[in-house]
Amino acid sequence: MTRPVVVDIGNSLIKFALADECDGLDTSHVARLPADEPDTWAAQLRQWGVSRVAGWEVASVNPHRLKRLRRWIDGRNEPVRVVKHRSQVAVKLNVDAPDRVGLDRLLNALAVLEYLPKGTPGIVIDVGTAVTVDWLDESHVFQGGAILPGPRVMFESLHGQTAELPLVEGHAVPAVALPGKHTRHAMEAGVMAAHFGAAEYLVREYARDSVNPPWVILTGGALGAMADYQFPGVGPTRTDPLLTLRGVQLAAASRPYSTGTTS
Repeated sequence: MTRPVVVDIGNSLIKFALADECDGLDTSHVARLPADEPDTWAAQLRQWGVSRVAGWEVASVNPHRLKRLRRWIDGRNEPVRVVKHRSQVAVKLNVDAPDRVGLDRLLNALAVLEYLPKGTPGIVIDVGTAVTVDWLDESHVFQGGAILPGPRVMFESLHGQTAELPLVEGHAVPAVALPGKHTRHAMEAGVMAAHFGAAEYLVREYARDSVNPPWVILTGGALGAMADYQFPGVGPTRTDPLLTLRGVQLAAASRPYSTGTTS
């Protein structure tokens, strides 16, 4: 089988998804893989029965890992499209430093434009190593947002910056009964409350500045207990774990393929 593969390189993992026959994503063929283990990338393609990749569509928030993947793709002599600058993402911005906005945030915004009706603002919540909560206004202009630590970073910080708190091995927003009855559960309760509380506060504040009720779109590999949450007082809440990959695919569509030109 020969198929295109869409790739999102994050700070912790690399995500592969096969493109379907209608220029979308095959949701049954998505994998979260180690970001620095090429053997696992090749093994995943073999598991999917992909003998040759028709074209790679790639974006990354980690330049070093992007170069490594690109060298591996070039070694396979397969064509690749790389999205690596905000100018390649067709999203209007109203922020103080456009060139410093994370590419993943812009790719999410681009994909959300496929959801939003005309005149409807959108709020994108992406929960991963970091959490971003971004706002697109009624004109679908990216107005900025907020960034906070993700669950794993919070757990590691609590352990690393204190004398006796244990290391809780968790990467996603936990679900725990309140109040926590021992230290581990109390830590999980705090991390859960921090994420729900921050998200609810930001959604409420963005909605206050919106003329029409915003839609909320949730994404990210660390959503955990937030995955099915419905925010009160706004429009519908949707969960799309492949949002960033959809943004990569949309942004890459206007780029030419190249082969064997690692930079």
